[in-house]
Amino acid sequence: MYISFVALFALALASSSSSNKQYRTDYVYNSKTDAFYKLHIETVWNNRAKSICQTEGASLMITASQQDIMQLHAMIKEFPDIGDYAWVGNDGLAHDSAEEQPIINLDAPTDITLSKKNECEVLTRSGDVETHTCFSLLPFICKVKAESARYDPECDVYGDGYQYYESVGSCYKISRVAFSWSQAYEECRAEGSHLVVLNSMTEDQLIYNILKTPPHVIGAKATWFFFAGFRAHKTTDGTPRVFKTIFNQTLEEAGFNQWSLNEPNNAFGNEYCGTIFKNDGKYNDVDCSHQYGFICEKEIKKVRAK
Repeated sequence: MYISFVALFALALASSSSSNKQYRTDYVYNSKTDAFYKLHIETVWNNRAKSICQTEGASLMITASQQDIMQLHAMIKEFPDIGDYAWVGNDGLAHDSAEEQPIINLDAPTDITLSKKNECEVLTRSGDVETHTCFSLLPFICKVKAESARYDPECDVYGDGYQYYESVGSCYKISRVAFSWSQAYEECRAEGSHLVVLNSMTEDQLIYNILKTPPHVIGAKATWFFFAGFRAHKTTDGTPRVFKTIFNQTLEEAGFNQWSLNEPNNAFGNEYCGTIFKNDGKYNDVDCSHQYGFICEKEIKKVRAK
C-alpha cells in the first residue's frame, strides 16, 4: 500500500482543522476521522507503547483508513530525524517484514525466540504497513475516537482514575505507568492537572492514606515512592540545593516541608527531583531521569454538593 503524500499532505493538514471538540492538550483532532491523535517521538518497545497509549485513554492507532495514514505522515514529517517507522496497532492482516533492522532494546527479555509471533506492526513514512521485532525501540502513534475520549466533569480533567476528596478540595490520581519526572510533569498537565503539591499536614495525611494501597505501576524502577511536584536546580558552586514546587514556592512556603529520615541525601550526586515515600508520606530526593510512579492533582474550586 503506497500513498502519494506530496498530493495528500495538504489535505491531512486541512483535516486537522480546529474543532470545538476537545481532549488532552497534547492530542490533535482530525475532523475527517472524528478522532484525536498523538505522535510520541520517544522510542520504546511495543508493549510499553501500548501501555502509554492506554494510560492516555487511547490505543495504538490501527491503520483503518487512508486518513489515518495521512494523519501520521503529517505528524512524522515534522520530525525527519526520528527514523522511518512508528508503532501502530495490529490490523489483523499479513504484512512484509521491514527491510531495515531498527535498534534492538537490550533491556528487553533475552529468552524470547524472535519469530513471527514476536513481530509487531509499524507504519513507514511512505505509507506501508510492515512488521518489526516487538522489542525494537521506535516512536509510536496513539489514537482515540472523539466519542470515546474520556472527560471527568467532577474533576474537570481529560482522564480517568481521579478521585475527589472534599476534605482538601482536590482530585488525585496515581499513575499506572512509570515516567521520568519531566514526562510525569507533562502527563499531568496534558490531562488538565499537575504533579501533586502538598500544602498542609492534612493533605499529607490524605496522600499517605491513598498510598497505602497504590496500583501496580508498570516499569517503575522502585515502587516505594512516587514523583511529586517539586525539584531543585543543579548547582555548580557548592551551594546547597533549594527545592521548589512547580509553582516556584519553597516547600516551607507551600505549606509542607517534612523529609523522610536521612533525606534529602543526594545519594548518587544527581538527585534533584522530589518524591513522596509511601511508608511515611514524607519527602525523598531521586534522580529525575529514573522512571517512577507519580501522583497528579487537580484543585476543585467549588466543593461538591452533598
